Amino acid sequence: MKTKNGKGIMKLFLMILLVFGFVVLPLTGCDTGSVTDPVTDPVTDPVTDPVTDPVTDPPSSVDDYSYLEPEMAPNPSRATARAGGTTQIGVPAYLLPPSYSRNVTDVNAVFEVHEEDRAIAEIVSQNGLTCSIRGLQLGSARIIVTVGEQSATMIIAVAPSQALYTLPAGSVRRLGENEFYEAWWNSNQPDYPPSDINNFTSEPTYQLAWNWRNPNQYFGASGANCGFDIIAYFVDPAVPNRRGWVRTTYGFGGWHYDLNGNTNNMYDGVQTEGDVKLELKPEFIYDNGVPYLQVTHILTNTGSARLSGQKFGASADIMIIGQDDAPLSYLDYGALMTNENTYGQIHYLPTMKFRLVCQNMRGIDDVSTMWFGRYGSGTHRNYIYEDERTSITAQQGIDTALNFSYQGIDLNPGQSKSFVVRFTQVQ
Repeated sequence: MKTKNGKGIMKLFLMILLVFGFVVLPLTGCDTGSVTDPVTDPVTDPVTDPVTDPVTDPPSSVDDYSYLEPEMAPNPSRATARAGGTTQIGVPAYLLPPSYSRNVTDVNAVFEVHEEDRAIAEIVSQNGLTCSIRGLQLGSARIIVTVGEQSATMIIAVAPSQALYTLPAGSVRRLGENEFYEAWWNSNQPDYPPSDINNFTSEPTYQLAWNWRNPNQYFGASGANCGFDIIAYFVDPAVPNRRGWVRTTYGFGGWHYDLNGNTNNMYDGVQTEGDVKLELKPEFIYDNGVPYLQVTHILTNTGSARLSGQKFGASADIMIIGQDDAPLSYLDYGALMTNENTYGQIHYLPTMKFRLVCQNMRGIDDVSTMWFGRYGSGTHRNYIYEDERTSITAQQGIDTALNFSYQGIDLNPGQSKSFVVRFTQVQ
């Protein structure tokens, strides 16, 4: 039976966030190229305003749609930069005296890159309140901030400088192979880790990690596992040194796959039904500095006769950190999942967003259907080929599930077709 957990801690630190707030300092990053604000900036290339103009060439970055997303709680404990570029970070509010204001000048913070991470980032300048950091190479660096006798660790992720970068196979790693595992992952964790966390595969900025889910395992509450799961690295915006890997699906159950109405039959990303085979190929890419887990679905006709009307899809019981009734927003790029919450009369801003990018983007194959609905002891998997794209808000308090599918696929003998979606998180 499915149980709820983890919400008390989430609500407590979000109440702290709401009451005390943060010192919000302007952040500057390196130039991200020709991506412009679709609301205020003129667009001179074929990418047009997705609200008012016909789209003749899909946007190259999901951030072109980010203005449609709900407001997010600020996170001064996390920042990003591009290799060769700089970004500015400020002192987290929880390290400042209660009487601190922007007019006070006697606060003198010291910023220092952790000695094990100095090949990834370097301090360019600091003035006691802010620090300018240059990204040196792909990776994630810990920045130690000290104010008086208090200190906290901030995280800066350094992405590749290229507009589109596919991570070489030799650069991925299993979490259990990380030589700094204790320092990174076991610091005041915001969520309990999956039992097989050592076998999750991550990318160097430590934003996302994934692992297979097979029928001989048990995770989650949606029946036999048959796909993969994704975890996200979360840095708490309100509590110093509280960080670690968190859930994006209930119980780390992951995404459950179906091929032509047959489910619970995928092992290590491969499922075969008769003369048709579905194979998943996850890989990490960085698009305009944003890390994605890109999943390529390869459907192959292994027989000698033409196949018509083939279909496959995936379903997940969504949980963002401890938020089991995670709201779902239907947006132009696909689906947004957050830990936004309404408790009583108080509305709490999300501290993490998780995106399924599955339509209207360059490099993405538009899904045939998406289904937003309620978890129901696995019954949501019966709607894997249905289409229902009505957003579910935090105020509704629904234990949410999300499905997507590709349908009407024809394959000649020996032919393969590929279908690409992406996942990413935002803090």
